[in-house]
Amino acid sequence: MWLATVEYQPIQPKICIGDAPSAEMKQSPCGTCNPGMYKNKNTNTCEFCPSKTYSNGTVAECVKCTNDLSLVPGLYYKIWNELPMFLKRSYISFDQTNAINLDYHSQSWIPSIEYISSQAVPDVVSALSLTITKGFRQLELSKTTKEYGTLSFKFSLGCESSCTLFLVAQDIDDDDADDWLVIHRWHMDKKSEHKDIIDYKYSITSPDAVIFNWLFTSDDQEQGTDEVRIYEILVTNTQVGGSDRCVTCLTTNQQETECKSCTPGNILSNNTCIACPKSTIATRLRSNDPTPTVCVPCPSNTISDDGISCYVPCQQAFNGNIQYDLKAISTIEFHGSKLFTQKGSGYFHVFNATICGNASVTCAKTPEPDEPKRRANQGITDSKLCRMGSVPEQNSTLASVAYIDEFGEELLNISLSTSKYFPPLRSDYNLTDITLVYRANLSAPETCRQRITYLSLRCDHLYDDIKQNLSLKYKLQTPSDCSTGTCDGCTFQFLLRTPLACPTCDENTNGFRTFLGPCKFGRQEVRKVPYPYCSHKLNEKVEIRRCSMLSLEIEIIIILFIIISIVLISLVIMCWRKNRKLEYRYMQLVENANPDDDAPVDNVCAQISDEESGDEIQFKKPSKAKKIMNVVRNAIRKNPNNDQSEFFNGDSFLLTNASKNDA
Repeated sequence: MWLATVEYQPIQPKICIGDAPSAEMKQSPCGTCNPGMYKNKNTNTCEFCPSKTYSNGTVAECVKCTNDLSLVPGLYYKIWNELPMFLKRSYISFDQTNAINLDYHSQSWIPSIEYISSQAVPDVVSALSLTITKGFRQLELSKTTKEYGTLSFKFSLGCESSCTLFLVAQDIDDDDADDWLVIHRWHMDKKSEHKDIIDYKYSITSPDAVIFNWLFTSDDQEQGTDEVRIYEILVTNTQVGGSDRCVTCLTTNQQETECKSCTPGNILSNNTCIACPKSTIATRLRSNDPTPTVCVPCPSNTISDDGISCYVPCQQAFNGNIQYDLKAISTIEFHGSKLFTQKGSGYFHVFNATICGNASVTCAKTPEPDEPKRRANQGITDSKLCRMGSVPEQNSTLASVAYIDEFGEELLNISLSTSKYFPPLRSDYNLTDITLVYRANLSAPETCRQRITYLSLRCDHLYDDIKQNLSLKYKLQTPSDCSTGTCDGCTFQFLLRTPLACPTCDENTNGFRTFLGPCKFGRQEVRKVPYPYCSHKLNEKVEIRRCSMLSLEIEIIIILFIIISIVLISLVIMCWRKNRKLEYRYMQLVENANPDDDAPVDNVCAQISDEESGDEIQFKKPSKAKKIMNVVRNAIRKNPNNDQSEFFNGDSFLLTNASKNDA
């Protein structure tokens, strides 16, 4: 550890009453340089560490970080061996006629190794100025958190009666003290000592160059009774400066976090940076997470190429079949109707909007002629949708922007939908509006924490015909009950009627209306007329098709009649063939039973069946007497010359004989 010897001796010539205290010596630790700096051996001066290196103030040279850890460059003033870089000290007199000798300015703030101090002088302000020459780094995290750096310092006040310390911000190009911004004021109206150390931190919300001033004054008329001591001054994330340590996350302040930094569009998973897939963006699970850890899909009909932000492609198809080309209104400026204040002053709103593409729009407030540059820069905003309040100048065609409003920090959704506040007209051909939903968080919420804006784009081809000679081809509408677009200050509804929001039509899409002519001699004329709303003009087409003289209903009836007739005729033919087959088989049976006699065969029954075995004839089983008679008959037929043949001829004899016996 390096030690510095501090020796306290009485002021010469003697001005104190009483005996002078004896000389005192004290040893205090000291570093070679402040953190983020190193001692240049050639010049024997402290300089900032090179890029990708750091110094904590206890080493003679800067070292590199290991494991690809991140650095937070800044200005870290903790060792007050001398007045550090970018710091200036001076006196400011309240009496303009009493000029202060320049030689005395170096005595306004005195470095004392452990702190830098200033003693109050009557009617004079001790000023310590820190100049941030090139401003602050604009990281992706800065754009999300709206914090570009932090200013923190520790101090103590030792006052006998009443003293005040001011922290003031000043534009680097402005020397007018009336435009200084008082950040904070500490006032002591009672006796205090240096035992109570105050730690103050201020978030810097602008990346521009700035000057911070510490102003100390006292109401006591005695010199040297009141004193302020500043022990350390830390300013982080500056463009010029050195790093005092390695951090595991890319941050804009001194808060330590347990993670590894990733480039924008990447997330941290298992201590490894992974790029987000297409159409997803890297997002933090919680708003205070130092680095993104999840990839969230983009809203419907939007894409992302870099994993950082989602945007609407200018050429796309909603619902898969309606083609749109919004390139002509990728960024657009449109004006609202003229409004009046309670005092009768007229004004109107001008909107800048990003409809498609990855670009953003800018809204700027008109600066005053003597307005400082720092305040003028605060009147500029980059957004997806913003509004400017324009006031026409008297006797001039120009207008000045009195105020700006943030409407679209983020695009939430885009879809085809029609708002209930803007019912469609008959001339709109039932086309659905393109509705974009924007969201903006309010920094100073009064009635609501965020502002939601619905911007509907409606195809209006008639407006194109009426205003074809004008450069502004749109018309802005607001709800009938709310001329400014909102009734509660939180939800806004706007409708933009423009021919530039009409769908594109080609030969393969439904961009035609079809008209059928009469059918003459088997020919019909088909006329295709393009819709008038098509952004790409199409030509009318005429086709000739074959057609029928009969209507479709009559053709269907005739076809049904023919089918039914064919079925009935088929059934009749099948029945006729079936009966004919049965008759043939019956005749064949009769012939087989009486080959030589034409007399009918009695007591014979045939049973015909149409089952799986086919048509089959079965006879009833004859009795024993019948069998005997058949045997006798066959024997007689074999001996035709026998005299007894007639006696046994046929069944007639038997039947006759039997009948006689019965008698």
